[in-house]
Amino acid sequence: MNTALCFPTPLPDETIYSLFCRYHIRSCNSSDRKTIHQLFNKQRSMQTTVFSAFPLKHATHWMESFNGISAESLIENNTAMAFYRVFKPRTNTACFSYASDRFFMAMYNNCCAPTKKLRYCPKCAKAQWDTFGVSYWQILPQINGYEICHIHKAPILETTIAHTDVRYRFFPASSVIADDKASENTTRLSTIKRHWKKYLQMAEDINYLFRFSYPGFLLSDRIRKILTHDLLPVRQGWQYRGFDDPVHSGCHNGSGSGRSEEMYDDICSLLTDFQYLPVCLQMTICREMFGSIQKAVTT
Repeated sequence: MNTALCFPTPLPDETIYSLFCRYHIRSCNSSDRKTIHQLFNKQRSMQTTVFSAFPLKHATHWMESFNGISAESLIENNTAMAFYRVFKPRTNTACFSYASDRFFMAMYNNCCAPTKKLRYCPKCAKAQWDTFGVSYWQILPQINGYEICHIHKAPILETTIAHTDVRYRFFPASSVIADDKASENTTRLSTIKRHWKKYLQMAEDINYLFRFSYPGFLLSDRIRKILTHDLLPVRQGWQYRGFDDPVHSGCHNGSGSGRSEEMYDDICSLLTDFQYLPVCLQMTICREMFGSIQKAVTT
């Protein structure tokens, strides 16, 4: 079997999928199928690699041979795990450890709608090209709720490439962005502009949790501890006031929506069910209760 001899060095906040796209170009393979076989010794879907490193267990024949690159470092630095693990429900089941297949599959299934597309910040793409000589798919723009670049304060753009399109194909960001026909959803952009402040706040919160995250920290445990011990002055007077949140509505895939209306006005129910709410709704509730995500995790 051929070995991946020219695997690229991971770039800051680059997704695993983007790494594989850049490897495909370097390999000079004649087809996407050949590159996938070269990496994993069989035909394997690449869809999960937009967010997670699910297929990495099949790359042990080459992963440890490159400049200190390991599956663990790629999982920590080049997937969305650093963000999604703070929302992971606590469990004593060993197979749900952070590096497990089931966690990565659950993470992907909970944050990816069938219509989800590869996304990018055009200003970040230009900065990447100027700095590294290549544009690449970053992690944050792929996360639900991250609709505005927190650095450039510019809307995140969608490509025409759906996540389902990447199953067995490589779409290097440099070529896609250069040839993109601007099929941007004008309704989506108008919604973002109309609720700019809320979308920007959500993007900054996502970035904060992505940077703050560390193994073992669970946002739901932090919230439960603060509320249980009455450490928050507004705890007694806080009630569900009916969140009219366009960010949550825009990225909510419908799971659990039937229970939402009945759980927020009861603080005891909230403590029990908080960790199972959609991610964007958890963040919205934290901001409503504490004033900011930073205060929620550091109080």
